[in-house]
Amino acid sequence: MRKILLFSALLLTSAFSAFAGHVDTYGIGSKATSMGGAVVAGIDDPFAVYYNPAAMSNIKQPTFSIGTHLVDPHLTIKQYRVNTSGSGLQDPSFGADGIKDESDLLIVPHMGYVHPINDKLTFGVAFYVPYGLDLRWNPDPDENPAAYNTYHSWYMREVITPSLSYKVNDKLSLGAGISIGKAKAGNERKRYVPENMKNANYMAGVAKQLKPGYSDAQAAAVGQKLAAAYTELDGADIDMEYEDNFNWSYNLGALYKYNDKLSFGIAYRSYSNIDLEGDADVNPDMAYWKNEHLGSDTAVDTPDSLQFGVEYKVTPKFKVEADIVRTFWSRIGSYTVYMDDYLLQSELDATAIPGANEEYFKRDWKDTWQYRVGAEYQLNDMVALRAGYYYDPTVVPEDTFDVLWPDSDKHVFSGGVGLNFGQVSVDTVVQYIMISEVSIDSGASHNLDDSYSRPGLHDADVSAVAGGHIWSFGVTASYKF
Repeated sequence: MRKILLFSALLLTSAFSAFAGHVDTYGIGSKATSMGGAVVAGIDDPFAVYYNPAAMSNIKQPTFSIGTHLVDPHLTIKQYRVNTSGSGLQDPSFGADGIKDESDLLIVPHMGYVHPINDKLTFGVAFYVPYGLDLRWNPDPDENPAAYNTYHSWYMREVITPSLSYKVNDKLSLGAGISIGKAKAGNERKRYVPENMKNANYMAGVAKQLKPGYSDAQAAAVGQKLAAAYTELDGADIDMEYEDNFNWSYNLGALYKYNDKLSFGIAYRSYSNIDLEGDADVNPDMAYWKNEHLGSDTAVDTPDSLQFGVEYKVTPKFKVEADIVRTFWSRIGSYTVYMDDYLLQSELDATAIPGANEEYFKRDWKDTWQYRVGAEYQLNDMVALRAGYYYDPTVVPEDTFDVLWPDSDKHVFSGGVGLNFGQVSVDTVVQYIMISEVSIDSGASHNLDDSYSRPGLHDADVSAVAGGHIWSFGVTASYKF
């Protein structure tokens, strides 16, 4: 019996959905975030380690900073419709409207320290999260049929980045840092089982196709068991969790001060190769199925980016900066999830399903240009007012859109106040991310369709409209020794 049920898992390897989606930071450090991240030519706090390590030369005394950002997403999927077709018995079309995320308030910490060694050399180190997401949706497929694609997805890369800057002369500084990181990822979803796979006569025909040597009686017996097993499996939870032990990348930067008013900055943040290992657990907790614990692994790189900025001090109290950021998301063109070989142990011929122990995911993400502007006005010795904006185009094409990250073009507005108490300073930020509504035509997204389609057994086309907004709030405290 157990071997037959393990074989049946081979029929639907595409039902396992691996983590993915557009993930990015919306700012590190409250001061830089309040200025829209347009700081590569003028940052002067410890988070220069991330934005431009060369700019650590702006810091003249040892400084420690610590803070957190609170991120509150409000995402909605409207007009979600699954149109089904296929051989054998037919499923009715189904869907829902107004599906809202149920994500927890996300807490994203950051910490940094910069120490000038001498007039030319400065050391710094920072802890931050350059990429991350954690989204939850209603897990009930009757209220949220998108739960068959995912109802909880997460990804987080944490890094610690020791860095050095060197002041070549009064105008030019150079900097570099190594980011040593660890990543965690995963998702939870429901298993969708088409009506024809819960029908004994239909599954008897499938069994005979895969094993032509079966007699009618043998095929009928196997078909009955498979249909019963899949009836129980319908709506089961699938939980995939991954992590790596170590990954790394590097940051390079240069800062050129043309004169007292005008500065130029450039920074390159490299890609990181991330190899993930974990488990895929199928948890129906029913008579025919025991909790199946399947070893799994995959590899998904994070992209590299290049940022260039110009800062201009209009007056001694008022400065503005404009930056452009090129992020090479096309590095994530696709990835493959590999399952343990023991999945192939079956009394039926597993070679009838080539590659049943691996799963290919197309992404085809696009390189993007971000356009950022930020400004700061020093109201007095104690209070600084800041504001910023940037446009962040989507990296996800329509044909690979899914609920793991319902990404679209974003307009990001921010503002904040800096308070200087001498040795202690406190920076705050409020950020509003407006996510443009995106419409997915029926059958346009392979990733959504695959959640309901079974090759040779059942086809489905999905249409949806998605959008929303994200609020974030942050505070960072600094102490100058």
